[in-house]
Amino acid sequence: MKLIVGTRGSKLSLSQTNEVLEALKKINPTLTFEIKIIKTKGDIDTQTPLYNMSTKGIFEKELDQVLINGEIDFAVHSMKDYPTDIPEQLVIAAVPPRKSPYDILVTKENITLNQLKPNTIIGTSSLRRITHIKYMRPDINTQPIRGNIDTRLKKLEEGKVDALIIAEAGLNRLHINYQYQRLDPKIITPAAGQGALAVVTRKDNTQLINLLSKITDAKTFTEITIERKILEQLQAGCKTPLGVYAQITDNKIATYISIISPDYKKRIFLRIEDTNPNIIIEKALNEFMNLGGEQIIKEWRSIKWEKYT
Repeated sequence: MKLIVGTRGSKLSLSQTNEVLEALKKINPTLTFEIKIIKTKGDIDTQTPLYNMSTKGIFEKELDQVLINGEIDFAVHSMKDYPTDIPEQLVIAAVPPRKSPYDILVTKENITLNQLKPNTIIGTSSLRRITHIKYMRPDINTQPIRGNIDTRLKKLEEGKVDALIIAEAGLNRLHINYQYQRLDPKIITPAAGQGALAVVTRKDNTQLINLLSKITDAKTFTEITIERKILEQLQAGCKTPLGVYAQITDNKIATYISIISPDYKKRIFLRIEDTNPNIIIEKALNEFMNLGGEQIIKEWRSIKWEKYT
């Protein structure tokens, strides 16, 4: 049986796709695959900061369209880039085991966030990371930086930035051996879905859905479901710098939510623990609202993005 899989063409995207294909081959060694590389808007425009891009779906829209058109059988996405309002023809058929969900601070000296000198330049285009940095260390500067992990590390080595904040999962998946400091989720709460993958196919392909579902990891699926339902309920899109992270340990679920106000002066942070995912979601949403989180989301929605720096 031959299947055509769609993916973006970066080293990381191909590594993520091969991770899925290897898992599927373990289930059915007779499977063969053809990888079809699709360029997305986010791959073509590598200069504009993500928060200043004018349209939604910069990393998945083109992939979804070729899937809907029947040109590929399934697609592999980074879960953190995949929206909660997916096209009605499609379904997330598999959620493989998650890699590290954490953000990391990368410096040549391998120092911590607190040890960075004033006026240090941190490279990142993530609004969530930028706002948390400016809240904790207003004496530090941020600089938009796009491109693959190798490109970012090269800019660090060349001294174009003094530090980077990137996802630990990216380094892990590419087997890049570089020193770094992991950032506690209480300091910078990860993006919903960070470190996880979404394997997407058409809803009407029940045979393929059944096959793909066999590589789903139950723990990861529960964590991701909690994170994405909170995002969906808060209607927090890519221009809302919200961190949401659910962590299951010993049958207990700890969920973190964090957001910074547009002036970087106020932070809403909460940690909820329970054993029931539905109770976690309800408690987290209620406490977030009670702490004033809804008002901060409204403030972000009113931003004039063409003027935002």
